[in-house]
Amino acid sequence: MSALSIAGVGTSLRVQWRTGWKVVLAWVLGLTAVVLLTTTSITGLYDTPDKLRSYAETTAGPGMRVLNGAVAGTDTLGGVLVNELGFVVAFAIPLLATALTVRGTRREEEAGRLELLLASRVGRQAPLVAAIGLALAALVGVGVLTALAFLAADAEPTGSFVYGAALACLGAVHVGVAAVAAQAFGHGRTVWAASLAVALVCYLVRGVGAVDGTWVLWLSPLGWYDEVAAFGETRALPFVLSLATAALLIAAALRLSTRRDVGGSLVAPRTGPRRASAGLVAPLGLALREHRTVTLGWAVLVAVLMGTYGSLMQTVIDAITGNPDLEVWIGGDTSSIVEPMAAMFVLLLSMLIGGYVLQSLGSLRGEETSGRLELQLSEARSRTAWLAPHLLVVAGGTLVVGAAGAIALAVSTAAALGDSSWVPTLLTAAAQHLPVMLLLGGLSLALFGCAPRWQPAVWAVFAVAAVIGYMGPGLDLPAGLVEWAPFGLVGNVPAEAVDVTGSLVAGVGGLALAVLGVIGFRRRDVPHR
Repeated sequence: MSALSIAGVGTSLRVQWRTGWKVVLAWVLGLTAVVLLTTTSITGLYDTPDKLRSYAETTAGPGMRVLNGAVAGTDTLGGVLVNELGFVVAFAIPLLATALTVRGTRREEEAGRLELLLASRVGRQAPLVAAIGLALAALVGVGVLTALAFLAADAEPTGSFVYGAALACLGAVHVGVAAVAAQAFGHGRTVWAASLAVALVCYLVRGVGAVDGTWVLWLSPLGWYDEVAAFGETRALPFVLSLATAALLIAAALRLSTRRDVGGSLVAPRTGPRRASAGLVAPLGLALREHRTVTLGWAVLVAVLMGTYGSLMQTVIDAITGNPDLEVWIGGDTSSIVEPMAAMFVLLLSMLIGGYVLQSLGSLRGEETSGRLELQLSEARSRTAWLAPHLLVVAGGTLVVGAAGAIALAVSTAAALGDSSWVPTLLTAAAQHLPVMLLLGGLSLALFGCAPRWQPAVWAVFAVAAVIGYMGPGLDLPAGLVEWAPFGLVGNVPAEAVDVTGSLVAGVGGLALAVLGVIGFRRRDVPHR
């Protein structure tokens, strides 16, 4: 890499910071807020050696390992914090790394802004270096702030900073993955799909290795993150592996960036037919074409993840019944652990479906900012006629993604437990979460119609709701807050009966917000300034 190829890297970095500082701060402060919520809640819950020892015993089984990894030192306050953050970190850190890397690379190319920047005295690789540098700086910020939050909770100082460094190193690997994907694929959505697929594979491989305690754990960057053992016998080798892998991936991305044209990609996009099919002439056919890839990707991801969780149900029971201390804890009744585990998996399924809904509805704003919406409305087509097919396709996609995950979870759980009665139970429980999807979708649509610039803020609402729903009971948050947060409105099904009142509130509220969004969209300017 010559000096000329990165000339103007400082200019590129300033441009990316000026145009994206809100996104960077939102990610860094958002993750820090989750960490602070966890630390402030946990500190008062496990304030004696006996409580810490009891926590270590109840979280030692494979069920927690597959979700949170093989966490060392769970009999210490720091280890408890690491375990409670395990599931969030496994996806939040890769998401942060991917979002910031894609934003500074492939997204700029698709918009045509990168070509304008390169027309000045800026080297060919300078924007890529700047994007990688900004993403790494954000990860370092998350690591430092996390360490400080741990210190404020009276966790062991050395372990706190080691853990913060482990977070940054995990993110660095995924920055490298996203940077390589940005060179290989020509569309931001494809880069996202490839990067998230890698993150999912890493999570599943880590889960298998954590449950079995085998060498498989070392095949995943998340396994290296676990093996750091910040609050146990700390190791240096995982840091070496993470940094070496990140460096190799980043070097490969820089090298590959010189092998393609600006705006191009190493993997050539598939050539389309000379003429569009008759179905694309109709608004519904065009909407189907635009959403099918995202829907298929989410359906596969959700099905794989839920199938993996369900297949481990019997393993969790065997581990608990094989441990005298844990068997006493559940009173010898395995149903008392199966139902809460099933409810937790259904909750995770609901969150994944919610992510699909928000991403799909968020693409409506992309159609507007890209100028494609104006072109379509310039024809003899009303705004309602354009919006309705998209909403219909997203609603159908929600059912497809939900059905894929619910069937995978139900069938794998029934097969693992040898009890077919779990199939209708879990399918019903998954369906009972649909009002929550309507609420989230209605909120996103209301923002799109009335305040489109604020539509991305729905992700902040989603993140807070997910944290409260998943971690709220364990963090001893007020029961009213957990029950009336979006994911708690329907109740803890199937462990408990569905909350009819909460379901009605979610459903009616979602419909009202959706109507508000449609009315707002019909009355506002397009594009919205």
